[in-house]
Amino acid sequence: MAITKKVDPELQALLDEHGTYIPRSVAGKIAGCSAKTMCRLTTSGELPLYAIGRTRTLRVKTADVYRLIHRVA
Repeated sequence: MAITKKVDPELQALLDEHGTYIPRSVAGKIAGCSAKTMCRLTTSGELPLYAIGRTRTLRVKTADVYRLIHRVA
């Protein structure tokens, strides 16, 4: 028996368009703020930041940005 998780359609649309992990600049566009604000949020710990791959590319999760938007709104 498979467990299915219901995902908000708005979140699913963001995931389909941008993927699971996105750069802070794209996160800023989604949230309606600048990339610098996203840097502040990741530095303060309000938004988790993930190192992806061997090159240590820094990304945020699309779902975390979505939750941040809805928490603030």
